Amino acid sequence: MELTQKLRHIFISDLEKCSPLIEENLKGLLTNSTIPYLEGKDETNVRAFCFEYDHDDMSISFYALGEKNEIISDICLLLTEREENHFPSDRYASQEEILEDLLYETELEESQIEDLLSEYKQEKQSIFTHWFIARWKNITEQLNTTIDAYFSKINAFYKTDLNNLEPISSEEIEEKYNT
Repeated sequence: MELTQKLRHIFISDLEKCSPLIEENLKGLLTNSTIPYLEGKDETNVRAFCFEYDHDDMSISFYALGEKNEIISDICLLLTEREENHFPSDRYASQEEILEDLLYETELEESQIEDLLSEYKQEKQSIFTHWFIARWKNITEQLNTTIDAYFSKINAFYKTDLNNLEPISSEEIEEKYNT
């Protein structure tokens, strides 16, 4: 479908415009200059970084994990400047609405439309995930640093280990830092 290709292009373009912003956010976290630690905690307590995204608005939150799988920082929203830069852009949002409206005006059955929208949403999430992983890799290479880090949808059981790109369960993460 031509509209989904157009949406894909706009979405990727919007992400690329946000790349410098997210990389600046990641650099601040990796250099410990922007992490709002909880009282009594600091960079010496960090065991891992966790990033979670909301698949509806593509927002990314961050928190630091310490020993015993304890959250040792405030949960912060990344891409805080994104509203000024309109991510996703107004153009993207309006085109996405048009796609859904057009699908319901076709001869397709509702189950087929839902399948197409689900497939589109999965592709969008995949693009977003790959974009974030590329930004992470770029900044960790620039800073020549490594730290355990995980990326997932909010409250997902499985997360992506950002160092080896393998899936890891919440239980495995809990076991790893429960010392």
